[in-house]
Amino acid sequence: MASTWSSINTLFETGIEIFKLMAETGASKSEAKGTEVTKLTNGAILVSNDKDVQISIDKSAAKELMSEAAIALGHTKGWFLCYHGAAAAIPLYELSRNNAEIRDLIVSEESLRATLCGNYPEYVKTHNMNSPPEAQIKDADAPPYLFLQKQLDIAADETRSEVSDFQAVRDHCEAVEHGIYDDVLELER
Repeated sequence: MASTWSSINTLFETGIEIFKLMAETGASKSEAKGTEVTKLTNGAILVSNDKDVQISIDKSAAKELMSEAAIALGHTKGWFLCYHGAAAAIPLYELSRNNAEIRDLIVSEESLRATLCGNYPEYVKTHNMNSPPEAQIKDADAPPYLFLQKQLDIAADETRSEVSDFQAVRDHCEAVEHGIYDDVLELER
């Protein structure tokens, strides 16, 4: 748990430093130490690296842009509310309702809804009680945590790594089998 918390803090701190540089230079994206920061809207940034994603929102912007239920689920870090990993679905969902650019970042609305329903049922319940039927969050038969392109890229990299590891084990087993087979043939002669 401590290493996870440390990586969350490192990702956040790196993201905030990059965000400050972005504000000074006017850039919309930047990369440093393998961390990418994308400005979502005034006061909201998406911070990602090759392992995870996080959305950080200035507290005052969050009060204007998000529901109380969504704000309550954020982790406070200085002047920001942070949503790490699956929790990034919460501000993405809320911010995308009124922002086409953020909506365009979501590659799978179904995965977003599956993540919300699977991980945050109380948030979904509260949201649905306060929304008309057409705006309610309905569960979807989709894999969770794959609602952003960055998450798809991370999953693909992990799959490639697992396949590579499997292939290495298989090659080793085949080498051992061939070695044993060769030893048996040698003994039979």
